Amino acid sequence: MEDHTFVVGQEFPDVKAFRNAIKEAAIAQHFELRIVKSDLIRYFDKCTTEGCPWRIRAVKLPNAPTFTIRSLEGTHTCGKNAQNGHHQASVDWIVSFIEERLRDNINYKPKDILHDIHKQYGIIIQYKQAWRAKERGLAAIYGSSEEGYCMLPTFCEQIKKTNPGSIAEVFTTGADNRFQRLFISFHASICGFLSGCLPIVGLGGIQLKSKYLGTLLSATAFDADGGLFPLAFGIVDTENDDSWIWFLSELHKALEMNSEKMP
Repeated sequence: MEDHTFVVGQEFPDVKAFRNAIKEAAIAQHFELRIVKSDLIRYFDKCTTEGCPWRIRAVKLPNAPTFTIRSLEGTHTCGKNAQNGHHQASVDWIVSFIEERLRDNINYKPKDILHDIHKQYGIIIQYKQAWRAKERGLAAIYGSSEEGYCMLPTFCEQIKKTNPGSIAEVFTTGADNRFQRLFISFHASICGFLSGCLPIVGLGGIQLKSKYLGTLLSATAFDADGGLFPLAFGIVDTENDDSWIWFLSELHKALEMNSEKMP
């Protein structure tokens, strides 16, 4: 278990490392902090409970970013004054707590974040904090949803460049060119369907759970062994007759471009 005790003279690489250590100690030991002074050269903190003598002071060493504890007074007489929620358990702190877990599991749920923080630190945080932390953590690791949508045209161009003959198009709407639809069918899928699959196409739609929702439409064929063979997929804002007609029209054009006589 990580040691959250401090001693006079203890050094930290910089002010950020010292602040993080103080925050971790406060959360782990269940007491709230009240910052009296905090800047790039000094730090003075005390317990929020009236009458509790705990104090800590740290300063930056000359000609170096290193911070060192100058004085440490008293021990906590207040007991654990932070059980349900914790001022130091900010969204940024939760992001640092979950970042590695998110890298391993993109489906790490807010309720699991609540459970893991309570298990490790014994504090209860709000669901909305966990949800916001997950969104911010995903954005830090993978980029934001908005950035992702802006990269779709480049993504499609790369598909066509690295997979010649593939169809990959982004469709926009409105004066500001908002995303509306996406259609992708790889050349290998088109040729594989025309030359080696049964003339049957299965269609399906799956609701997306991303920030901007939408629906994933897919067309799947069957190969000679009866196995599923992916043919094309699209993203639409809403699943309705109009979006399905659009999707099937794009699929028809993709097949027609590669065969004079389709099955």
